Amino acid sequence: MSTTNGVNNIETEKDVMDEKNAYLNGLVEAIKKLQTDTNFNRVASKIKAVSASPKSIVVELEVDESHANSKGTLHGGQITVLVDIVTARAVGVTVKETPMVSLEISASYLLPVKIGETILIEGIVLKIGRNITFAEAEFRRKSDNALIAKGKHTIVMMNHLKPTNGEKIEQF
Repeated sequence: MSTTNGVNNIETEKDVMDEKNAYLNGLVEAIKKLQTDTNFNRVASKIKAVSASPKSIVVELEVDESHANSKGTLHGGQITVLVDIVTARAVGVTVKETPMVSLEISASYLLPVKIGETILIEGIVLKIGRNITFAEAEFRRKSDNALIAKGKHTIVMMNHLKPTNGEKIEQF
C-alpha cells in the first residue's frame, strides 16, 4: 500500500513504484512456478511478465509449434487456456488468501496468429465480489496491436476454504 508524503497527501513516486514492483514481483513468481509445473498449467510455461497492477497484468508470448494447430497458427484451445491462467493471475496479484475455481470461461477468436509472432495478453479484473469475481482478457499482436482474441472468465471465491490458522495457501 502506498503512503502519502504528509505535506499535501500526495503519494511519492517511490511509493507508487514500490507498489507496482510488488505486483510485478508477484506475477514473476507465479510465472516461475508455471515454468516448472508438470500439471496442465505447463501449457503457459513460456509466458513472460510485462507489467502488473491491482486491476490488470500483461504477459507476452512468442507463439511456437507447441502452441499451434495443424495450420501453423495459435490454437484456439491454447487461447482459452491462457484466458483462464492469465485472468486468474490478474485476480491473484491482489487476492492471495482465498482459493478460487473457474465457474465459466469463454473466448472469441478474431484473427489468426502465426508461429513466430509475439502476442501481448492483458488480464483485466472487472469486479472482485464476495463470492464471484469477473475478469476478461485481451490478446493483441505485438507488431501492430491488432486485437486477435478476447476472453471472459467468471471465478468463484471459495471463502469457506480460507485458512483460519494463518496458513498460506498456494493459489496456483
